[in-house]
Amino acid sequence: MDYIIYSSDLKRAWQTAEIVGNHLNLNILKKKALREINTGIAAGKTKDWAKTHRNPHKGHFFELNYQEFQEGETRREFYVRVYSCMEEIITNSKEKDLMIITHGGTLGYIIAWWLKFEEKMLINTYFSASPASISILHNENYYRQQTLSVFNDKSHLYKLNKTHHLF
Repeated sequence: MDYIIYSSDLKRAWQTAEIVGNHLNLNILKKKALREINTGIAAGKTKDWAKTHRNPHKGHFFELNYQEFQEGETRREFYVRVYSCMEEIITNSKEKDLMIITHGGTLGYIIAWWLKFEEKMLINTYFSASPASISILHNENYYRQQTLSVFNDKSHLYKLNKTHHLF
């Protein structure tokens, strides 16, 4: 198979991409648009700091236009960024298989893009992925359906745990 690796340019994703790329002898294409949501003034701050400085949220429902922190993205802006990035990646990939190394929130929106969700569907749906998990998206050959065949698989980590006692 002929793969292309894309990665967020943030350190934790990029370091993982380098390990995978070196192992497979592939170059990695950094994409700033594959970053996690921009949290504006909360970037680099502690969770305790974030709890006391987030913008008030009205109600108990998910809102696409809610901006959690000053200078940060709304969920709609985040989704549009990821959606546009994926459209660009698909256009430029020319029938190659892709590996995308990114963050949990970004992955959720990649899956929503892949499954052709309309924006309003994001209000009631969330794909929660664990760090270092693997998900596989592909086209089902016969009917050409967009398929999510593996989601949030962590079995490779359990193998590591047996030898390195990670958990």
